[in-house]
Amino acid sequence: MKPFRFGAFPNLRKESLLVEEWTQAVKQIEKLGYSTVFRDDHFHTRSSDPIAMLASAASVTETLNIGSFVFGVDYRHPAVLAKAGATLHLLSSGRFEFGIGAGYRPYDYNATGIPLDPASTRVERLEEALKIIKSMWTQDRTSFTGKHYQISEIEKAGYLPEGEHPKIMIGGGGRKMLKLAAKYADIVGIIPRWRGSITPEYANEASIEGIKKKIIRVKNAAKDFGRDPDEIEFQQYISRTEITDNPEPMIENIAKTFGFSTDLVNASEMVNIGSISDIRDRIQRLREETGVNYFVFLLRGDQIDEYAESIVKPLTN
Repeated sequence: MKPFRFGAFPNLRKESLLVEEWTQAVKQIEKLGYSTVFRDDHFHTRSSDPIAMLASAASVTETLNIGSFVFGVDYRHPAVLAKAGATLHLLSSGRFEFGIGAGYRPYDYNATGIPLDPASTRVERLEEALKIIKSMWTQDRTSFTGKHYQISEIEKAGYLPEGEHPKIMIGGGGRKMLKLAAKYADIVGIIPRWRGSITPEYANEASIEGIKKKIIRVKNAAKDFGRDPDEIEFQQYISRTEITDNPEPMIENIAKTFGFSTDLVNASEMVNIGSISDIRDRIQRLREETGVNYFVFLLRGDQIDEYAESIVKPLTN
């Protein structure tokens, strides 16, 4: 069983103090023993450019991994992503986790005029992009002719040492994305399928049984591709978490917001609200029953220290 790893996704609140808040948070996250710090890739104001943010994180840390959570494949040409990934890998001395996905949020597409194609088309485009990116990381020259991209004799993305490039992280929920992750990813984030909103089906897929099914699908597909499934690391994103001895009001509020039963909210592994022992026990159970070892918390600034002392250190030491 793989050892625990914990990632922090700091929820920045003071946009006017973005630089100071970010660099301080990153240094704190490293000092407290988290494995990775992440930034997302969207176009709303609160989501600053991840490439610049991660480059700055690399410059003020020595051991902390940095990760994109995740690049939207439609927002940049794969040659641009290959260059960015190689550069971040070099700037961080090999600490960059290249997270990439097919895109899903309508606002990002509507605001920019980028067509929001059907999911099958976006997944198809993502696979072409991954072929180009991996080739640009490993080959001196890359040419590619596909349905969505054409590359002609483009040079290697950067001065990466032979056999070295960023780890690839892919989040997947649907069959096609999970199959793609099984083929290309070093790290697979198990997420529910996005159907345009957070539905009861979405919550059900985040249950321990839903996660098990997706992991089995990834492992079986990996074998079909000639990969050793044990080499794949599985990740769980926890988007709603709070250490409290009185979790019921928060659970009820989430249930009311989305129109779910409290039982459905409690069953979702994306929600982990309760006492310190409750949260630790739930994380340990998920690893034991599914093999997920990499947990990413969306954390407010005031939670970073608390979770390090109560969750991260006890489970990693």
